[in-house]
Amino acid sequence: MPTPTPLHTLTQDAVAPSWWERPDPALAAAGIEGEFVVARVRVIVMALLLIAPTWNVLHFPGQLLHVTGFSVTLVAALTSVWIWWRLRDGRWRPWVGFASSAFDVSMVSLALVSFMLVASPLAALNSTVTFEMYFLAIVATSLRYDARICIAIGGLTLAEFGGLWLYASARHNLYDPAYATLSGPYTPVDLSTRLILLAVATLLAVTIVRRAQRLLYLAARDRLTGLFNRGHFDRALAAAANQAHRDHKPLALAILDIDHFKDINDRHGHACGDLALRQLAEMLQRAMRRTDTVARYGGEEFVILMPGTSRDRALARVELLRREVSETPLALPDGTVLRVNFSAGVAASPDDVSADQPAALLQAADLRLLAAKRNGRAQCVGEDTREPTDGSGQTTAARVLQRER
Repeated sequence: MPTPTPLHTLTQDAVAPSWWERPDPALAAAGIEGEFVVARVRVIVMALLLIAPTWNVLHFPGQLLHVTGFSVTLVAALTSVWIWWRLRDGRWRPWVGFASSAFDVSMVSLALVSFMLVASPLAALNSTVTFEMYFLAIVATSLRYDARICIAIGGLTLAEFGGLWLYASARHNLYDPAYATLSGPYTPVDLSTRLILLAVATLLAVTIVRRAQRLLYLAARDRLTGLFNRGHFDRALAAAANQAHRDHKPLALAILDIDHFKDINDRHGHACGDLALRQLAEMLQRAMRRTDTVARYGGEEFVILMPGTSRDRALARVELLRREVSETPLALPDGTVLRVNFSAGVAASPDDVSADQPAALLQAADLRLLAAKRNGRAQCVGEDTREPTDGSGQTTAARVLQRER
């Protein structure tokens, strides 16, 4: 009977990004959805939180503490509605997660500062209900699926509450019995414990995000080559097309197919075919930029998504890569040297289709790949018809290729 795999090793091959690295495009897309969720929940929570301050200010209109609490909560509620409305209109930007999370934390700190100013310093430091809102804000950062936001907001929370404590200690005698009568005794150990708990909450939020990154790695990667799989690429294409359409920037896509791959498998075995796939995958990863998305689309087909790249420039880059691959020998375990080549089709927006039509962009590149195969393989096609020359016999892609070199 086979030994069962330990549960803690199921994701050991999944490598998450570094702690302070921009999240994967698919995870970033999930973070955008999480931001919408937080925005809606924030509006609902603030509406509910307005109930108690409103009741207090109506029944005790002369008490400054209740008036201040109502005012702070009202401002936070109105700002929450404004954030939700902006996101609803599609006004999301990469810094929104940082800004909205900082807003959540700072509103809690502002409420505590108001308690200190209108009541007593211990009313702020010993607050229970208001202080616990910090934990909600920190946990909500994990819904952005960005470890940088978790770390930054956790540090901001510690800095704000720790600064409030230091300020109160420097300006007031916190051991004064008058303060204790109104808001309970001053206990430094309890306040230190609060800071520790905030740090633990931050660590928990980062751990949740890192775990999500590891699971996404397993779900989005091809096990043989380590490249992204087709499901991830489809999501990345939709997100990149939406971004390109919104920012009015070009977006290029290339589909590659290893030439005569079936012959490699038939003559040398599937292990050799796998070796050829891995070698090409490694060369693709080295040749492409960090902003590009490289994926194994199925079998011996690969796809490359190149944001901010025109069709001619993308065609030149892929042609340069094709020549490098064709000139790089593949040494087989039996000593045989094999040379691998590929055919490719390249399309781009807005040259071929509008950026808001990712399926049409993919189809255009696929048809050009088919044309490259029919024309003899080992070539890259970037137009539906023969490319015009400049009078010297050079095509547009050839001229760009020379500049790349």
